Amino acid sequence: MKGLLPLRWRYARWAIVAAALPLVWACNARKLVEPDPRPTRTFNNVFQETVNRDVDILFMVDDSQSMAPLQGKLATNFPDFMNVLKGLPGGLPNVHIGIVSSDMGAGRTDGVSMCRIGGDGGAFQTAPRAPCMTSGLMPGQSFIQSVNGMQNFTGDIADVFSCMARLGDQGCGFEHQFASVLKALEGNDKFVRPNAFLSIIMITNEDDCSAPPDSDLFDPSSRLVADPLGPLASYRCNEYGHRCNGMSPPRAAADLTAANCTSAEDGRLMKVAEAITRTKALKADPAKIIVAAIAGPVTPYTVRMVPSQGAGGIMEDQPAVAHSCMQNNGEYADPSIRIKEWTDAFGQNGVFLPICAPDFRMALTRIAAEIGKVIGPKCVTGKLVDNDLATPGVQYDCRVADRAPNSQGVLVETPVPSCAENGNMPPCWSLDDSANCAGSKLLAVNRGGMMPPSDLNTRVECAICIPGTADPRCAY
Repeated sequence: MKGLLPLRWRYARWAIVAAALPLVWACNARKLVEPDPRPTRTFNNVFQETVNRDVDILFMVDDSQSMAPLQGKLATNFPDFMNVLKGLPGGLPNVHIGIVSSDMGAGRTDGVSMCRIGGDGGAFQTAPRAPCMTSGLMPGQSFIQSVNGMQNFTGDIADVFSCMARLGDQGCGFEHQFASVLKALEGNDKFVRPNAFLSIIMITNEDDCSAPPDSDLFDPSSRLVADPLGPLASYRCNEYGHRCNGMSPPRAAADLTAANCTSAEDGRLMKVAEAITRTKALKADPAKIIVAAIAGPVTPYTVRMVPSQGAGGIMEDQPAVAHSCMQNNGEYADPSIRIKEWTDAFGQNGVFLPICAPDFRMALTRIAAEIGKVIGPKCVTGKLVDNDLATPGVQYDCRVADRAPNSQGVLVETPVPSCAENGNMPPCWSLDDSANCAGSKLLAVNRGGMMPPSDLNTRVECAICIPGTADPRCAY
C-alpha cells in the first residue's frame, strides 16, 4: 500500500473553516489539490482510544396528552434497544440510563390546565407505572446503573426501564424538551461521567416549546385570535417558535410546507443555537455526544382553522397546526422544526426518526446501533475507495487524527500518518481485517506500546463508495 493520500475533496473546506473551529490542527505538508468531481460518501466517526465502555443514556419522554400509547411502544420495544447493546463485543456496556419528562411548567404562569409552575423540573423519573407494582430500582436511586457487573436494580434491565418509562399523559401541554434535558444534565456529575459517551434520546409528538422560567408567553388571559398572544393552545408554540419564509406562522389557514420553516431564533422561546451550544458543552469533546429524536416529520406543515370555545362562551375558529403524520389508531405528531435542527447540528451523531410507526423497534435498534458504533470496535464501514489505481492493492483515502483537550481545556486534533507511509513508526494507523467488524475494516493505531490517556479519542474520515455508482475506484 502506497500510504495515506489526502482527502482532496475535503481539504478546501477545512482550509476555509479552520479559523472558526475550536480545534487545533498540526501542520500538514501536503499541498492542496483540486477536489475530485467523482461522487463519494464519507465515513466519519470518533472512537474512544482507551478501553472505556461507559455510556450515559438519557431518555426525554413527552408526558403531555395523547402520549400514553406512544410511551407504551417505547416500553414494549425497549428490550430491542437493550438487545443491540447486549450484543456488542464484550456484552452490555457500562450504562447509566435516566428518564425525564417534557414538563417544566408554563413559565411564570399558574392556572394553565395541567401545568404546575416548574413542572417536573428536569428531575429523573423513577416511579413505577401501571401495570408495574414496583420498578425493581433500589431505594434512593434516581437512574439505572449497570457498571462492571454491579447493578442498582433487581430483575432485567429492560423490565426496570419499561416500568419507569410510562409517564402517562397528564403533563403540561407546552412541552419544554430542551429545557428539561439541560436541567437534568448540566452540572450532574453523578449521571454524566467525564469520560463516558453521552446519548440523549427524545420521544415526543410535538416540537420543543422551551421558554424561560419567568416567561409570560403562556398567559391564560389571552384566549382569542384577536388577543395579544392569541389562543391558549399549542399553536402558540408554533407562532412564537417558528419562522416560515422569515415570518411567524399566521393566525389563519395556510400551507407552509414549502415555506422553509425554521426555528424563530429571534422569538420568545429558547434559541435552538443556545440549546445546541449548551448540549455540546456537556462534554469536553462534543464528538462524544450522540443525540436522537423519535418525533414528528417537519413536513407537511399546514395551518388550519378549527372551531374552538373562546372566552366568555364566544365561539370562533382558531388556528391549529395540522399533524405532519398520523396512524390509523389515532396516534399523531406535529412538525418538530426545532428538534430536527438540534439533531442536525450533531452531523452523523444526530438521528431523527418519525414517531408515526406501527412500533418503535426499528427506530430504537437504529439508535442503539449508533451508540454501538462509538463504543464498540473501531470499524470503518462501507466499501472504501481505491485512491490510486496504478498501485497494487487498495490505497485508502483516509485521514486520521488524535483528539484530546490540552492543559487549557482546548480540544486539539493532531493528524496521525498511515503506517505504510511512515515505515510503521508510531504513532501511525492501518486498516485491517477483523471478525469483529463483520467484513468491514478495523482501524488500528500503533502507539509503540504506549498507553494512551483516558481522554484521548481518534477521529477517522474515509472516502467510501456509493452503491450502484459506476466508479473504477470501487471495481475491486
